[in-house]
Amino acid sequence: MVNDILSFWAPGPIELIVVLMVALFFVAIPVALVVLLAIYVSKSSKERQKLRQKMDELADELKQTQEQLKEKKKDESSTKSR
Repeated sequence: MVNDILSFWAPGPIELIVVLMVALFFVAIPVALVVLLAIYVSKSSKERQKLRQKMDELADELKQTQEQLKEKKKDESSTKSR
């Protein structure tokens, strides 16, 4: 009789499936989304750093090119005045 009373409150397979689905919906999916968001932000940060470094390199290259053009113009103007 005690077994019958205790087994009355024990969950059956359908109840266990429902509990697992609810746990999946409210626990596992949000945790997975937070992990994916963290990975995305980390990759985005790394890409931003790479882009900034490339922009700095291109800016330095542009400055060097401008300096070379200024030097060429000075040389041309000095040779024309002679």
